[in-house]
Amino acid sequence: MKKLTVFAVLCALSAIVSGCASTAIHTKDAELVAEYQQALLESKACETDADCVAIAKGCCLCDGQEAVNKKFQNELDIQREKACGVGPCTLQMCYTDIDVACIDNICTGTLKPMSSYFAE
Repeated sequence: MKKLTVFAVLCALSAIVSGCASTAIHTKDAELVAEYQQALLESKACETDADCVAIAKGCCLCDGQEAVNKKFQNELDIQREKACGVGPCTLQMCYTDIDVACIDNICTGTLKPMSSYFAE
């Protein structure tokens, strides 16, 4: 019984230390995030639907997605990683996937219907 109590205490301490360590490495920089979001707005020019892709709008999954020209995707991904760091986000169910299209030479995205998340 004593071993079980010691084990439980060690597990609890380990969880607390892990939580603190993952929070400490979170390096979200508000100025860099703002620059990233401005870059998203400037990366929307397109000629066809095939030019557009969906990428993360912010640092966490629930921030949603933005439609941009695919030639900017790698550059924007690198910029987002630099702005957001590697800190954890709250895990929750978010319906943020978008369908992308080129409308009036601007990449646009519309939220996918809820039914697309479930297998038929």
